[in-house]
Amino acid sequence: MIAPTLARLVRGGEHSEGRVVPMWMTPPTDSAPGWASILTGSTHEQCNVWWNEFVGHDLARRPDILSRIFHANPTARTMLAATWDAFVTAPGPILQQRTDQQRTGQHQVFHPASADGIPAADAEVAAWACWRLLHEGPDGAVVYFEGADASGHEFGADSEQYRQAISRVDELTRHLVKAVYERHEQLGEDWLIAVTTDHGHKPAGGHGEDEVEVRRSFLITHRVGGRLPETLRGRPRCAARM
Repeated sequence: MIAPTLARLVRGGEHSEGRVVPMWMTPPTDSAPGWASILTGSTHEQCNVWWNEFVGHDLARRPDILSRIFHANPTARTMLAATWDAFVTAPGPILQQRTDQQRTGQHQVFHPASADGIPAADAEVAAWACWRLLHEGPDGAVVYFEGADASGHEFGADSEQYRQAISRVDELTRHLVKAVYERHEQLGEDWLIAVTTDHGHKPAGGHGEDEVEVRRSFLITHRVGGRLPETLRGRPRCAARM
């Protein structure tokens, strides 16, 4: 099994419940429009993100999930860790920077400066995020790993390199999940974990069009400390059409 962590999240356990549901991305199936739709709940038309260059985007008026958490509760603490710079800096960024909250430490952001390649940068993201999940317990967090996408571009979805990249990301995800479970066990906290991706890859590499293999995705939801809310039990609409 190349993704045992994701499989365990779907199965759930004695003190948790998991579920996976299909998700279909709206073309163009590029990273910028895909993640902008997922993280803001907007269509491509609403956020005006169509390509990875973010030309003419309207993300300032389409707040991301972490910003919505803060605006709903101004005392909430949030964090963002991502290998791809578009999550945290120009072009974009997809998630609002909220510099005032960054200055006070209420919103923490990490983008690795590793020169040793994407797998090393992903590992830095995981280490930074795990420490803060375990020791600080933010109210909301977004963590992004780039390794599977990079391998899909270079080697294609049918390659052994792609499967190995998925396994590496799955192992990094295991460390994040372990940190959350330790919070639950030590402090009795209730957590909701969501895992998804913005697109697939063609067998020979690349994406961006409307083929089934690049439009098809998934959403795993996993509740630690209880049962999933009823709103997460049904069959969702296309994620890019939220």
